[in-house]
Amino acid sequence: MSEEANLTLPSDLAQSGIVVRYELLKHLRSRRLLGIFILEFAIIALILVIPPLQGQDYPSDSAKFAGMFVQRVWILIIIGSTLFAGDSLVSEFQQRTGYLLFPNPVKKRVLFVGKFAASAGVMFSALAVFYSIVAIIVVAIDGSISSLMAASFGLALLFAVAALAIGYLISSFMKGSTGALILTFALLLMILPIVDTVATLSKAKPDFSLTFSSGVIGYIMETPYPTDFVQNIDFGGRTFEFLNYYPDVSLSIIVALAYSALAITLAIWLFNRREMAA
Repeated sequence: MSEEANLTLPSDLAQSGIVVRYELLKHLRSRRLLGIFILEFAIIALILVIPPLQGQDYPSDSAKFAGMFVQRVWILIIIGSTLFAGDSLVSEFQQRTGYLLFPNPVKKRVLFVGKFAASAGVMFSALAVFYSIVAIIVVAIDGSISSLMAASFGLALLFAVAALAIGYLISSFMKGSTGALILTFALLLMILPIVDTVATLSKAKPDFSLTFSSGVIGYIMETPYPTDFVQNIDFGGRTFEFLNYYPDVSLSIIVALAYSALAITLAIWLFNRREMAA
């Protein structure tokens, strides 16, 4: 029996592991990861510097103090999802690397799983660094750390997966990397928040929205947890009613899971059907 006949292909899991390794190396060598870390340090530095410059003290409550930083986590997730997911799939078609990759005996879903796992790993690492630095700062200044930080970190990881899934879905059907990056960023930063605002002004709580539900990452640091309320404001002799909505924790988790499952399923389906353009 020939030596070639005895060769067996590695399992899907082993192939995914290989994809993860090379994708992680690609992320580590890129300047995008460095940019995320620079952004994290800049956010932390600004939050630390601004109160003293305004003659204010830091909150004595460790949860409130940590909450000042945690409120900015969604911005990090949006930027990270744009950088690590927005062009992850479309680049294989645009840069023609798919001609070398796709003919190999590797299933497209295996490539997808490996790429997504690598993106999630990089995102999780960036969030872990951010929360670790915040925890050190809060302990150093306030002398303690709230257990709510762990809950916020867990929620941040969950919503990071959902945001990455959105990025991969966009990347699965867009024709160019630039367009995919812009659409991912705009959808999470502007389009969905606009929908949230319109729904709120229409007196409909936007529980369906990923961006609205992501607010739970910061609100979880507040005790008691904020509840919806109506605010009446007099302006020009007229009274205007403003509705203030806050995401429910349990429902927000369900929303994040639903977005993740639906976006990943659609992205894999579209990626499997997509062919290299001539």
